[in-house]
Formats: sequence, C-alpha cells, structure tokens
Amino acid sequence: MWQKIEQWCDDENRSGTLGQEIKSSFEPGRPLDPNSRGRVQNAKTSALKAVYAFYAGQCDPMLAAAAPPHRFNPFTGLFGGFQAYHIISSTRWMEPDFGDDDQPFVIIAKSDMKVTVMNLNSGQVYFLSDAQGNQTLLATPNASESNQRTIIGGVQEEITDSLDSKDSILRWFEEHANRLHQNIYSVGNIMSHAPGDQTMYSLLRYPTLADTVNCSRAVTRGVEIVTSAIFVPEMEVFVYSIRIRLLTPEDGEEYLSPEVRGFDTCQLLARHWRISKYSPNSNVPLVDEVRGEGVIGLYPLLREGGYTNYEGGGDAQHQGGHCRGYFSYQSLTDSDLPGFLEGSLQFRPGSLAEPSGEVFDVRVAPFPLKYSQFLY
Repeated sequence: MWQKIEQWCDDENRSGTLGQEIKSSFEPGRPLDPNSRGRVQNAKTSALKAVYAFYAGQCDPMLAAAAPPHRFNPFTGLFGGFQAYHIISSTRWMEPDFGDDDQPFVIIAKSDMKVTVMNLNSGQVYFLSDAQGNQTLLATPNASESNQRTIIGGVQEEITDSLDSKDSILRWFEEHANRLHQNIYSVGNIMSHAPGDQTMYSLLRYPTLADTVNCSRAVTRGVEIVTSAIFVPEMEVFVYSIRIRLLTPEDGEEYLSPEVRGFDTCQLLARHWRISKYSPNSNVPLVDEVRGEGVIGLYPLLREGGYTNYEGGGDAQHQGGHCRGYFSYQSLTDSDLPGFLEGSLQFRPGSLAEPSGEVFDVRVAPFPLKYSQFLY
C-alpha cells in the first residue's frame, strides 16, 4: 500500500511537483495505544496501528510549505479534492486525534465540510458531515445487507457492523493507493475558474480515462470531450467534470487537420444536458433536460494545444488569458437518485465574433451518476 503511494509521489510524470509536496507533509510513523488511558476495552486497532506505523498523518500545510507564504498551497491533501463554482474542498490525512475520553472514535481525515473517523470498538470507518442533520455513512463497503442500501435513493438506513469492520481502515487506504497506482486520478489546478484566477495544484478526484466504467469520452470533428462525476454526500450532490480540447497531431489517427475538420479554431456557444435518474420504485427513468448558453458563464475558444477563455455572451464578451492543455469546468446536480448524464455542446467554427462556418454539435457520451462504496 505505502509502496504504491510513494511511487506515485515520486513519479513526476503522474504527480508533478505535488507528489513531493504531499510526501514531505507525511509525519514519521509511531506506535499507537488507544488503550493507554483505559477508555476503550477490546479495541479493534490492529489495522489502525499498521496504517500509522509507517507514516502518521500529514502535518499542518503551513508547516510543510517550502515555498514563500504567497505561494502557499492548502490543497495538498493525500485524498484529493474537487472544485465546483466557488466551492473548493481537499481532504487531508490527519495525525490520529482520539478526542474525548468518553468517545470511542479517532479522527483520521478531514476537510472543511466533513470528517472521517474510525470506531475503535468495531474498527469501522465512518464518513460524518452536517448534511441531512449530522449525516453518518459507512466509508467502506460492508458485508451486511443493510449497508448496501444506506445511500440508495438518498435513504439512510440503520448501519450495522459486520465481521470485516476491523479491517475497514486498511481497505480504505488500500483502495486509495490502488486508484493512485492505476492512474484513476489526475493532478490539476483545483482553483480553475475560481475567483482570483489562481493556480493551486491538487489531486483531483474526478475519474480519468483509466477508469473505463466511470469516465466517458467522445470526439466530434476533432473536438474531444472527457467526462466523469463523483458523489459528494456532504453537499448531497454529484459533482461532474467536463474536459474539452481540440486534438493535435500527437493524437495520431484520430487527429483531423484544419482542412479536414473545417476550421482552425472553434468557440463554445451552448450546452444541452439530458440527466436520467432511476427511482427504486420504477423502471422508467426520470429525465431532466437542461439547455443554456456557454458553461458556467464561459465561452472557451479552442485551438490546437490550448484555449482562450471568454466571459459573457453576444457582443459583451470579455477575453481572458490564453491557456495550454484542455479546458475544464465542474458543475453539480442533486444526488437524490442515481443515474447518468449525457448531451452535447454546441460550437461555432472560427469564433462567435468572426464565424467561419455553421454551428455544429459535439457529443457528450453518457457517464454515470452513482453512489460510491468508498467515501473520501
């Protein structure tokens, strides 16, 4: 487990400079004895001790920062995060906090909106937030039938512990290590399109194309759209990520030259989403269609290798900076029911101000909106 995490941190091709920032924040491992004050009898802590023997959480990010204060990055949590509109969240691995003597819980991870704790009596890891009035969910899958329905359809049922609860924290860490090892996550600017236009690199939890089940991809006239979503129970939403770019010659056979695709640049004009959700009481999906101009108030102009941001529509467009790589943005939809999202984005060849062809639709392939067995 730790070998996979360290390998990811040390591989600049996967983690960039963020990997070393995360690794340098790890505290040295140390022995833990939750029974030292006699408050927990028969505590199931062997897995907890194994996890914290190698490293013992992440230190305060201010203490770990090697850069000057004005370049301080607070989003270096081991378990990554997400951004949608003005909301930014990053989950940090904590030094073990055993809290009050009369509480059999240890805090193992935290973000601004939630905490992750382990029950010392059972070993089970739980996800706690203020949603739905002090929400409590299992953070790892549990063999009990009750757990399989705790969050389906937004219904919180009674949580029971099973025989595999004692290994919950170990499975929780191993799942995250495997996702890093398999490149399920990527590193990117978690401040993208946030106020202030800053660059803060973080582990982004939106699944990448390496996750063939939870991530979709479609290419239309050389425009690629990659999409995926994550379940965010502390906000009671699915946060979905849309990544857009114009293919380049480095993409091989899929690349279309400007002459073949019919334009040098193209600019996003409008969006059309079809959100289908499934109720436990019906085989017919509930469909919601959304149409609108731009995306989150932006109208990016794509070129090979990058894009230029434009804000506002019509004649009131304001040009932003020129950026490299893909244009990405995040939005959200209620997590009341699971389902999937699909649709299209409409582009104008050339630009909106100086069109060079007819408007065309770029397909957004279906991607799932589903609840997670592991919560981070």
